[in-house]
Amino acid sequence: MKQRTMLKNAPNIETLMSNAHHAPDKIQSVSPMVGDLQSKLSSLSGNNITLPVCGRNVTFKLEVIPADKVEMATMVWLGNERDQELLNESALADLIPSFLASGQQNPAFARKTSGIIEIADGSRRRKTAIITGSEYRVLVGELDDEQMQWLSQVGNDYRPTSAYERGKRYLRRLNEFDGNVKALAEAEGIDRNIVNRCMNTAGLPKEILSIFKHPGELSARAGDALSKVYQGNEQTMLDAARQLLRMKQAGENFEPARIIQALHDVILMDKDTEPKAEKSYGDGVVAKCKGNFVTLRLDSRKIPSNLMIKIEALLESELGAAEKVNRDLDRLENILKSKK
Repeated sequence: MKQRTMLKNAPNIETLMSNAHHAPDKIQSVSPMVGDLQSKLSSLSGNNITLPVCGRNVTFKLEVIPADKVEMATMVWLGNERDQELLNESALADLIPSFLASGQQNPAFARKTSGIIEIADGSRRRKTAIITGSEYRVLVGELDDEQMQWLSQVGNDYRPTSAYERGKRYLRRLNEFDGNVKALAEAEGIDRNIVNRCMNTAGLPKEILSIFKHPGELSARAGDALSKVYQGNEQTMLDAARQLLRMKQAGENFEPARIIQALHDVILMDKDTEPKAEKSYGDGVVAKCKGNFVTLRLDSRKIPSNLMIKIEALLESELGAAEKVNRDLDRLENILKSKK
């Protein structure tokens, strides 16, 4: 028997399996179209069924992919905006019990391209089949890109994608509108502010998204606020995110609000410990510090010409590690003091 794929950030699948008999008798449909399929199964001719997609009838053939072939025999259509890397056991906890109890209840929709089954609607069921070691049921038909997009959108509308995932799609589509966010928002039929918030959220690294049980826990508004804090504090926030992720993997259960607050707090704490931003070295010389960078402001009207030559020579010398910079600044301070 194929060993189950082990994923990080996951609930205990054995516990889910032991509780599988508690799964509801009637499994909720994955999308309106799939739900409607249940009432049309009587029209199934052998393994075939004809259904309208974008106003055109498509004949689908039901194919059952063995558990050990799902990952290699199928792939998710590239136009599907759901981020497959963020689908783990935690994000799929709503599907895993029913798969363990009675297998896949509703088939996915797909087309076949160069022998590979390309999934339009059903990427979450695909990943759940891989995780649980279940066979994967797919209705395969002759579909063009428009129909693939429609089927993908139908499924994603029923189980909404996150602000992060929508933001990724908006960023890709922005090229279609020459970078005009207003035109993109009008085409999408949503407020321009929402588009901007989603795109800003999409700029966050996946390490941050991985802390949440699923990416939908980070709203567009909260993601937008985090992205503003992230700019200029990238390494500090990344370090904090990795620490939270380690805590999560060790069994810590984080509510979304706690994750967001912790990431904001770590930046505030880091700013509180920053060294003094500005220091004066006598008349005419002020050093401004920001992170690892030091900017010197020199007033030539107040500095003797021979001292200016020494300062320039000092600054032109090769600067090494932070300790050497500090030594050079100390030397500069001593030179200025000796000239008073």
